[in-house]
Amino acid sequence: MRSDTALKWFSGLRTALAALSVCLLGAGAHAQGVASLQLVPSVIAGGSGASATGIVTLAAPAPAGGSVIQLASSLPELATSIPQITVPAGQTTASFTVATNARYRRYSSLAFNAAISALNPLAGAAASATLNVTVQALPTDPVISPRPDRSGLVCAGEAGVLFKCPLGPDQCSVRQECTLGCQTRPSSGTSWDDICATTGPVPIALDPKRLVGGNPGAGTLQLPSAATAGSTGLVSTDSLVAAEPSRLNMPLVTGSTSHAFGLRTAAVNRIEFAPLDGRLTLLQALSDGGTFYASRSARSWLAVVPGTPPPVKLLSLRVESASLVGGQITFGTACVDQLAPAPAVGSITLALASSHPAVAPVRPAEVTLPQGSDCTSFTVETLAVATNTAVTLRAQLGAQVLTAPLLVTATPAATQATAFFLDPLSVTGGQSSQATLVLNGQAPAGGFLVTLTSDNPAVLVPSSVSVPAGADRVSFGIGTSAVGADLLVTLEARPSSSVLLAQLSVLAPAGAPTLSGVAVNPSSVAGGTTSTGTVTLSGAATSAGAVVSLASNTSAATLPASVTVPAGATTAQFAVSTLAVSTDTVATLSASLGAIGAVAVTQLTTLTITPAGQAGLAAPSLASPANGARFNAGSAVAFDWSDVAGATSYTIQIDSSSSIAAPLTATQTLSASQVTITGLPKQKLWWRVRANAASGAPGAWSVVRSFEMK
Repeated sequence: MRSDTALKWFSGLRTALAALSVCLLGAGAHAQGVASLQLVPSVIAGGSGASATGIVTLAAPAPAGGSVIQLASSLPELATSIPQITVPAGQTTASFTVATNARYRRYSSLAFNAAISALNPLAGAAASATLNVTVQALPTDPVISPRPDRSGLVCAGEAGVLFKCPLGPDQCSVRQECTLGCQTRPSSGTSWDDICATTGPVPIALDPKRLVGGNPGAGTLQLPSAATAGSTGLVSTDSLVAAEPSRLNMPLVTGSTSHAFGLRTAAVNRIEFAPLDGRLTLLQALSDGGTFYASRSARSWLAVVPGTPPPVKLLSLRVESASLVGGQITFGTACVDQLAPAPAVGSITLALASSHPAVAPVRPAEVTLPQGSDCTSFTVETLAVATNTAVTLRAQLGAQVLTAPLLVTATPAATQATAFFLDPLSVTGGQSSQATLVLNGQAPAGGFLVTLTSDNPAVLVPSSVSVPAGADRVSFGIGTSAVGADLLVTLEARPSSSVLLAQLSVLAPAGAPTLSGVAVNPSSVAGGTTSTGTVTLSGAATSAGAVVSLASNTSAATLPASVTVPAGATTAQFAVSTLAVSTDTVATLSASLGAIGAVAVTQLTTLTITPAGQAGLAAPSLASPANGARFNAGSAVAFDWSDVAGATSYTIQIDSSSSIAAPLTATQTLSASQVTITGLPKQKLWWRVRANAASGAPGAWSVVRSFEMK
């Protein structure tokens, strides 16, 4: 008995000492407990995205090493902070930022209170303060109706919001924010009658709702009933700091009532609120025996906050084709376990390589993931090989390495070229581009010959190139000469029976002139005689001169294919030869300068060709109005010109173009050598006159003058 009693006493003493130790420890820890928490300001305007400053005060100065204070929010979707702060040793206060979500519940017309708490876990003493976010004004950004043939109450726009949509393309207005999710229902014709769900659960739930950027997250799609066959779920976002990795529709297990998913986040240097939209699509039976894919959507928020992110891990390295013929191209993808942060925060850069770069080079060799992405793609452009070659592709991030196998099989003998491309596609005249020809296999012994031509001497190509034996491609330079106007030059490659085309834009220097006009003098000639044409530029031709292309719409008038305006000049002349005609023939002559994208600056003029032996009437001399005269809008304009011997009538033409190629503004035949015209449009106009013989044969046109209605 004495032994048992002693044992019990000793045991009780040990328990008492342990309790005393805990009490003493608790008393010491309590001295650094949180005495108060203050928020400044304590009221934030809803929708402003403004922040408050939290001030933690301890009951006593923090010990050596400081006191770590844990921070929490009752509503992290609305207002949150970083997870913890440290009160420095010897200090009693520390401050932190509480950020608010400018877009949270913005259609609800409700105010919110978020309880912010601070806790010293060693002391167990905590304090809290309430942050009030006032009602925000309803947004003025209604969405466009999702379909022109869909009207009524529609789940559209932001997930979980019910809109009222008119029939047609007009804008929809917000009807209600759905706390438990917006639910689609079968339509009646073009009319929909979606509703806000009245029973839970909310379609999307996140746990936790706050993460230090770079850490993985998790969530659950929660179904209102057991999933039917063919049901799917989707988690989407417009955020760059948090996303569901697959970003695709997820098949739901038949009979399941929930589906778990993961999240990846990016490192951040400020608090970010990422919207995550959950959408469930379930096949439901209708009363008439049919079925309907009903959906239910809602939005949740994840607060992504600054902190120390975990090391980034390489997750996968894949290629689309594990085996391909040498000379073909495949693409690969490398993924990591985090989203790439903004450039201001940092970057995730992968090194990519090939064990046989002469057979299967990887491009680019280094790639930086774009912000918000967890995967990057690359190209493997294999070359021709005589025997099967095993290649190992490699992705490296720091000390981490992943590999993927690629088999490049022997390339067959080439029969034709399959690709002809240029880089760059546009150069300033005088610069060069790089051309590459690719065959459908290996060039035979002696090489594979390809002939080349250019449709413009401004682009200089060799008459032929040879792909070396055993290779499947060849690259070579293409030179250009200075040009006076932008040109689009077509190159042809003729390997065997096939023809490949490539186009190169050759650009004129900045400020190069354009073609402003073309004219002939005289404008009426007897068939078999000649006239002189003149092209005019808007400014002096560049040092390369300007080559103007010429054409006629009839064989009765022939002219050279082009004329060159010399460097420094603004005009150049050319001869127009005519053939004998039996009746008056009007030839339309065109002049073009430059061609980019099949568009050139073109000017037109006309030449009248009369039957041989018919005396042509002289051109009238214009008297008034003077060239460049100005008149008030609505004024009557008096036109006067000299009489022409043998004329029985006159034709006056007025147009908005100096070429008067298609005079739609005014054309009149008159018996006198003067006329007054009213109602001319308010713009710059040009006019000319010709005399007509008794037979109806027209004479030569006068010079062209301009005037302006102001």
